[in-house]
Amino acid sequence: MTQPVTGAQRNTALKLLTTAMAILRDDHPFDRALEIFGQNVAATPLRGTVGTEYSFQNPAFPRTQITLFVTADPVARTANRMKVKQVPRVFTIRFNPVIVGIPRSTLEDLFPLDIGYWIDGDGNQQPGNEMRPVPQHVLLHHYRYRASHQPTSRFPVDVDLTFGHPNPQHGEHDAQKTPVLTDVLLTRDYFKQTPKRRKLNPD
Repeated sequence: MTQPVTGAQRNTALKLLTTAMAILRDDHPFDRALEIFGQNVAATPLRGTVGTEYSFQNPAFPRTQITLFVTADPVARTANRMKVKQVPRVFTIRFNPVIVGIPRSTLEDLFPLDIGYWIDGDGNQQPGNEMRPVPQHVLLHHYRYRASHQPTSRFPVDVDLTFGHPNPQHGEHDAQKTPVLTDVLLTRDYFKQTPKRRKLNPD
């Protein structure tokens, strides 16, 4: 199901995303985001590790899943992980209904994102942003980026975008003609820095 977003909904979605990026990339305080993300409806301890999954409900998108994972600081050297400061690691928003009117180019400019490559788990650049070629009948397309370094940046952030593309075989006059935004995933990169990674992500 798709729906055109109102101007207010579009602004809310973009503010959610820029706030999440500020938390993960720029290390803005998490507690200041509570009003923007919406009502905190659950705080679930993570299994097998020190951390919490916070779930939110935003009145602009009441059925949309909004979560923020907060875990023990992975670079802290304290043996007792229960005493380690908890830091935000992963933000996810899964729109329901999916959103018409926020194209990929808008998000590339909004965050902003480096175009033309993404960073793999070993810190190496991989060409392109679309994860893999998909058969024509597969309508979900996944894209991965590294957030552009900004003067305010404290951490590198990987960005995953998922769009549902129109069905080329859909013949109805009112069928969806443009891609729709379904998911956004932001991940703070805490992998060990190497000289190459420092060059890609200067402090």
